[in-house]
Amino acid sequence: MRQLSARAWWIYLTVFLLALIPYALLPVGLLFGVYFEVLAWSGVLAMAYRLVLSRRRQELGPLWLLVFWAACGATGVLVLTLMDRPPSPGIPDLIFLAGSLAQITGMVWLVRRRVPARNRERLLDSAVISCGYALVVAIFLIKPAVAQAGSIPAAVTLAAYPMSDLFIFALLISLLLSGGLGSRAMRLLAFAQLALLVYDLAYAFIPEFLFQQSVAAGVANAVSVLVYGLLGAAALHPSFTDITSVSSLERRDLPWLRTPLLWAASMTGPGLLAYEAWKYDSRVPDAIVIAVGCTVIFGLVVGRLQVLVSRVNTQSVELAEQADRLVVLASSDGLTGLVNRRTWDDLLVAGLEPGATVALIDIDHFKRYNDTHGHQAGDRLLKTAAAAWSGQMRSHDVLARYGGEEFVVLLPECDAAAATEILGRLRGVTPDGQTFSAGIASWDGRETADELVARADGALYAAKHAGRDRAVVASPGHALSV
Repeated sequence: MRQLSARAWWIYLTVFLLALIPYALLPVGLLFGVYFEVLAWSGVLAMAYRLVLSRRRQELGPLWLLVFWAACGATGVLVLTLMDRPPSPGIPDLIFLAGSLAQITGMVWLVRRRVPARNRERLLDSAVISCGYALVVAIFLIKPAVAQAGSIPAAVTLAAYPMSDLFIFALLISLLLSGGLGSRAMRLLAFAQLALLVYDLAYAFIPEFLFQQSVAAGVANAVSVLVYGLLGAAALHPSFTDITSVSSLERRDLPWLRTPLLWAASMTGPGLLAYEAWKYDSRVPDAIVIAVGCTVIFGLVVGRLQVLVSRVNTQSVELAEQADRLVVLASSDGLTGLVNRRTWDDLLVAGLEPGATVALIDIDHFKRYNDTHGHQAGDRLLKTAAAAWSGQMRSHDVLARYGGEEFVVLLPECDAAAATEILGRLRGVTPDGQTFSAGIASWDGRETADELVARADGALYAAKHAGRDRAVVASPGHALSV
């Protein structure tokens, strides 16, 4: 069943395209009108059939509105044919405009469903491109329609058609730039509406005498009917009822398409200015409209640049904060938060000056503590000991984790006696009744940092051999237990 459903859409579209060939060659008349209605209603019924069978009925509101729009289009053409040149505005106009209102409402609903997140950059880009299109619509569609109208109601009616096209174009651009055209059914639905826009624009830009030729008229009529074929194909695609969900591609950027569209929209005003100056012998009848359009586009572009600058500034701040966090992570021990071994080596070399003293601290019987209480308890002991010891030290002292249960202290401007006193304070706050052994070595002014630590390490071993829970002061010749 799933394979049949997967094939149905392109089988339908292929048959529909083949059926367009004789339709494009038919002369206008009764058979021409019947042929149109059969093709058009096949697309409408395909959409309705698919929605009736769907189990997700609560989410299909936008698609039912599009079914109503397509049905209004087919019905309006039928009424227009039967009435034979009705007045404007008339019943066909009411039917067509009701369908356009349903189309716009359904597409707005669909855009909000597929791309719920508000994105200022996408909105501004869509606005810039739509304004460029609006300039073309205003000059080549709305202005001639209003000029030909014999009354205000007729002018409003005729202007409503290109205005609805403009709304649909803006919504399609919004979907395109946000990645909302991700599924094939959604792309077919968008192409259907784009075909209708192309059909409307063709009458604005192609000379009327060309449409009086059978070939050009047949092609134009075929494009208008193709709208329904694309709608039917979209309805028969397996992903049709899923297009009311959030698009999985909403964050995809399309610079290869976005940039040309923005450039073309920005150049619309200058292009129209040059066109009218050439056509009307250096006069620009629509100068005010073009000036207003260019001003709006320029303002939107400036707003777009401001959003871009704001985003770059925000990202710069975030990158700086991340860099600071990385520096902290790279220089500190993950468990205790103290300076780590690598950073300690650099600090010790920089801190070697007269009066500097180094002390190595080793928590006594830490392995036995781990075996008795568990490794998590051992980790807690290391963390709480580091915090307690840090509170007993001077602001310029450096306490670092040397490895395992070993810690090392750099005490600037501190002799062995003062260092012993400081370590006594540390022993008094060691948590959970634990003790530690320590080795103390004061810099002699000549030895390297490694040699100084080695002397302190030797004094630490002497403290352990002497019974632990004590500090031993190292000297060049011997170590003294205290």
